Amino acid sequence: MLTSSFVEAYGSTIRPHLDGIPRAPVFAFLDPFGYTGIPFSVVREILQRPSAEVLVTFMYEEINRFATIEGQAVHMDQLFGTTEWRDIARLTRVSERRNFLENLYAQQLRGCTNFARSFEMRNKKNATDYFLFYATSHPLGLAKMKEAMWRVDSGGNFSFSDATDPNQIVLFGEPDHAALGEVIHAAFRGRVATVKEIERFVVERTAFTASHYKKALKSLETSTPPKVQPSDAPATRKPGTYPDGELLLRFT
Repeated sequence: MLTSSFVEAYGSTIRPHLDGIPRAPVFAFLDPFGYTGIPFSVVREILQRPSAEVLVTFMYEEINRFATIEGQAVHMDQLFGTTEWRDIARLTRVSERRNFLENLYAQQLRGCTNFARSFEMRNKKNATDYFLFYATSHPLGLAKMKEAMWRVDSGGNFSFSDATDPNQIVLFGEPDHAALGEVIHAAFRGRVATVKEIERFVVERTAFTASHYKKALKSLETSTPPKVQPSDAPATRKPGTYPDGELLLRFT
């Protein structure tokens, strides 16, 4: 039986096929066994195509364990598309190494496209096993991927978490609207913003989705004292509702 590596198959079959339909949308799910065979050069090339999305399984546990082992440098250079990963040798704490590797791969993806996000997969011992990295050039793709991740059952052998902020892990399940409210308030404190601007911030900059932010805003508006108040809202508006994307909100 003839077999070929991903790189060989991409060069001989996948790339020529995509070149034949250059405007076709692409969703590439790269799910390696281990950490070899998916060079970042190929990931970059795919993301340079219009309407391209990439979902990569990043085998953190193996990468962290073998990164500094003799003979693995060439594989790591290819995986990350840079030699910056070698700075891991000076890190000893588990959290520092995890954050460093996650941030570096995310940084590389963001250098290729507009949006990149990582979803952390933890095992029963609550240790990071691997990350799913998603990258796209379109905000709608990001929004739909996040919605899909929130819908996935988090039971079983693994639990999901969105690695938006290493200092604030958000587990998928029931959204914490109060926590999201605090994130929104911190970002917009002292400012006036439209509901549409707040929605875009939530989708693009937080672990939450567009279906979560209105309850978070309501918690801010009904707090004592209110942390957000509508500006020039119509008299017919019901407090704690945000049906109009152009509604102005003033954050205290």
